Amino acid sequence: MAKTSSSSGRRASVPAEEEIRFWMRAPAVTVNLAAPVSEALALMREHNVRRLPVVIDTGELRGIITQGDIRGADLLRVAGMDPFDIADALRRIKVYEVMSEDPITVTPETSLREAAMLMIENKIGGLPVVDENRMVVGIITESDLFEALVHVLESRDREETA
Repeated sequence: MAKTSSSSGRRASVPAEEEIRFWMRAPAVTVNLAAPVSEALALMREHNVRRLPVVIDTGELRGIITQGDIRGADLLRVAGMDPFDIADALRRIKVYEVMSEDPITVTPETSLREAAMLMIENKIGGLPVVDENRMVVGIITESDLFEALVHVLESRDREETA
């Protein structure tokens, strides 16, 4: 089973604005594990995201698929494969065939610091946010963490000039 990180019980609670719930994207755009890769790519383009939590029909997390997982299609084009053949291949290949299984997850109560450390240590750009039943409730990405950092720095600057 994938590692789920939650700071509850291990240290003093953090201010609400330092919890994932305050910064995560919710609801997360998800894709079904049996969907064709072409659908995942279309969702990524439509919602301007680079990763999608992969779920089963109940909404329970099973994996994550990223643009990097799909990028092989670009290699096929460079190799001279016909664009129509590539599109056909992306319709035939299912998400579960290329996704990463059992991704590292966090809960809404996880601190921003802990999420950032997980991303740094595992060299990943995003973490699905799940509840106690592994239902996807959101996603936190490096972009969200940068927004939080800017917020903290701006708050500090306001305090220093006050």
